[in-house]
Amino acid sequence: MKKSLIVLSAVLFLMAGCDSKKESLKTCKLTSTDTTSGYKMDSEYKIYSNGDVVSKVVTVETVETDNEKTLNYFKDYLEKAYSSMDEKYHGYTNNVEIDDNKLTSTTTIDYSKMDMVTYVKDNSAMKNYVNNKNQLTTSGIIKVYEALGAICE
Repeated sequence: MKKSLIVLSAVLFLMAGCDSKKESLKTCKLTSTDTTSGYKMDSEYKIYSNGDVVSKVVTVETVETDNEKTLNYFKDYLEKAYSSMDEKYHGYTNNVEIDDNKLTSTTTIDYSKMDMVTYVKDNSAMKNYVNNKNQLTTSGIIKVYEALGAICE
């Protein structure tokens, strides 16, 4: 009986370790400063994927400035943009907060809930970044972020 439990435990451990659908994480970061308007913007993109298929991206964008109008502009812009994207394509959640001189926007795009067929149809350049099932690929999204100037790890 004791040997059976040891063997069963070993088999379960090996099966758990051999899961081919294990989620991986890659991170891309982008920093920009607009000295004319007086703000600094940092973006961090956490890309979650199974194999070469992106399951979700969690983006944290921060804007730092002592100009309240600039912070409110970014707040309105980000809320409207992500709300519009969610209405049309689904899968977007967004939260924007302002604390002192810093705006923080946290957005999750869940690609399993997103209408990728319509999204790719509306954004034809995306055809270069999806597979034959209209699933966004990890290599594709990294190319998109690097084209924006992000550094990906």
